[in-house]
Amino acid sequence: MNKPLVVQRKVAVLVANGFIERDLTRIQQYMLPLGADLRIVSMDHGLVNSWDGTGWGLNFAADKTLNTALAADFSMLVIPGGRRSVEKLKLTAHTRRFIGGFLESGKPVVALNDSLDLLVHAEKLSGMRVAGPQELREMAIAAGADWSDEETAVCDNLMTGILDDTTAEPFLSVLSAFLIEMEDHQEAVAA
Repeated sequence: MNKPLVVQRKVAVLVANGFIERDLTRIQQYMLPLGADLRIVSMDHGLVNSWDGTGWGLNFAADKTLNTALAADFSMLVIPGGRRSVEKLKLTAHTRRFIGGFLESGKPVVALNDSLDLLVHAEKLSGMRVAGPQELREMAIAAGADWSDEETAVCDNLMTGILDDTTAEPFLSVLSAFLIEMEDHQEAVAA
């Protein structure tokens, strides 16, 4: 299988304090060797604290604040899970604007674990096939989504699913295919 070409692609990683550290580090480990330029977008300047599953984890420097970030400045959006992060991001209308900018422009969006809740909040799930934690199933269906019981779902430019120790390998395999498909689509649109 071909590897996706994300060389010099600016990838926004939308987080607030309390995001799942392993979500970000797994995505970094996968995308950085491919040449992706990952940029942390957060509600605040300075450092963003991750959650390592049992307590506060590593700190990550925010590259851009959410209130000034534009989807037009990035090629892709990744949203790590983490209940604390999700709840904080739901407090500002900039989250809806930023996520909506990616989805409406056809740029790839990858929502991990409970960050699916942000897509419900952004009112962007109508008619979309999604996967995620079972506790979000009813909420996603009520928002008009088509729920998948698979660990990962891809619908147009949106990939959702569960990323943990047991699903990491299949998730990253689907992510690779998703990125290749999105590149092919973007090249066809540009031609």
